Amino acid sequence: WHVMGRYAGNLGLHQRGQVVLRRRFCLTMMHSLLFAAACASGPGAVPMATLTPSVPQAPSIPELWVIDVERASPAEQALALTLQGLVNKKAARIWIASDGMNALILDQLRKEGTRVQTAGSVWDLLRQFRDEVSGAIVYTLGTDSINVATALCGPKQAVAVDESILDRIKAEGLTVLMDVRDYDERRAFDEFNSLFARGIAVEQIEDKTAHLRDFAVFKNAFTYYRMDPGTTTHVVQALGPNTRVFGWGGDEHHWIQTLSKGGGTGIPADWSRNLSVLAQLPAKLAPRPHRSPEAAKDGERIVAFVMSDGDNIQWMGGGFVSDQGFWASPQRGTFNMTWEMAPVLAEVAPRVLDYFYRTASRGPAVDDFVTGPSGIGYSFHNNLPDRKAFAEQTASALRMSDLSIVTMLNSGGDMAQASELLERPEVLGVLYKDYNPYNARKGEIFWHNGKPAVSYRFLLWEPLRANSPEGVAEAIGQMPALPLSDPNSCAIINVHAWSFKDIGGPMVAVKQTIDRLPQGTRVVTAEELITLLRNQFGTPVSRGK
Repeated sequence: WHVMGRYAGNLGLHQRGQVVLRRRFCLTMMHSLLFAAACASGPGAVPMATLTPSVPQAPSIPELWVIDVERASPAEQALALTLQGLVNKKAARIWIASDGMNALILDQLRKEGTRVQTAGSVWDLLRQFRDEVSGAIVYTLGTDSINVATALCGPKQAVAVDESILDRIKAEGLTVLMDVRDYDERRAFDEFNSLFARGIAVEQIEDKTAHLRDFAVFKNAFTYYRMDPGTTTHVVQALGPNTRVFGWGGDEHHWIQTLSKGGGTGIPADWSRNLSVLAQLPAKLAPRPHRSPEAAKDGERIVAFVMSDGDNIQWMGGGFVSDQGFWASPQRGTFNMTWEMAPVLAEVAPRVLDYFYRTASRGPAVDDFVTGPSGIGYSFHNNLPDRKAFAEQTASALRMSDLSIVTMLNSGGDMAQASELLERPEVLGVLYKDYNPYNARKGEIFWHNGKPAVSYRFLLWEPLRANSPEGVAEAIGQMPALPLSDPNSCAIINVHAWSFKDIGGPMVAVKQTIDRLPQGTRVVTAEELITLLRNQFGTPVSRGK
């Protein structure tokens, strides 16, 4: 699946690239006794073989119709996606075939007893659910009108129909409810504002017809792509407060800055599939690994490695799980590692988040988790009009997702803008990044109410040698080793998710760095590092929390 990397932070460049990766997802929820037995069997990650679920008496989804849209035309893809979102409003009944997490969740549902039916074509699928569709909204592919139609399908109980298939749709017995071929997105918002859900929007490029549109219809979400900045900010404000925009808006900095100024936040999701089903799948979230650290002692340096880009829910729900550079890495479970993870997954894809918690390494090496930037979603805190409201929404997401450390990515602001987050009782501490480069503050710590916001000291990020395993290990060797009196003896290292592909991925780079660390260096999780800092220099953390 598509991944979006933040590239060349130290070179003055900062953008997301696109790489298509197709992988497979995930096994399933298991009986609590089976899980406990697996954990008791030995250290490291839960063995994959132990994750076979017991079959419940009644499946969570009795029947699911599956369709492969890869060979369908763009017009048919948009028809299928809007039909999916519409039908799934009542119950999860349509699934778009896909690789990665999606394929493994579908296998999970089969094992739980869901009867899976295959639709031979988009038209077969339409006939199966024809009675649940009130009519068609006509648009033209490649224009703003496809997003207008997508936005209106939910409120109007309709499917989106490109003009090229209009005659066939009429032959199938559907009537035209609206023709929006002359509409742009701003006109649609002004005219139909009252029909759209509050607090949510979808930004999707017009050419993507087979991803995310089901979620827009499912949520009655206003859908657009790259309106002028003033209009976008106006729309986010009108839908707010704290509007979450799922998708992607092109240039990263411009997109996030525009959303932030309106009090909104971005959630990278433009290649996501089946969110209209995933949001409805029941999941009892497994407890995240927690561990109290051994007390600090002089003579050691304390560091934590944190994998970037966990805000990208299409990647977390795609190939991340089976890519050997990431979750499927042979190195995982051999050293303490912290992963950014989007807390919004607890709401829109809880089984995805549950899987990571259940399969995390729990000892002696631990997989730990922090939020992706910048809490509930990706925002620049210096541009937010109400940081307190954003912190409150993030706190709610932390409770739902069992996370306690927030990654804050700022652009042109200062570390004191972490104060509102640090005031929340749900927040143990903050990991602070500047937009470019992430480690611009070289490990500076801002304290507020006895809690730290710790800026990144080092980067594992190609191509500079200073950011290589050799360079980072050498720099760590220059740190003081007096953690009882000098907080500079602790450091966090950002692991760039999209670097080091030539050597097997970023987890290989972490292992190479650890192998070069000077004697007396302790690798901990981010939660352990924050706890050690608080216990020595701030408000102590109660043991076990």
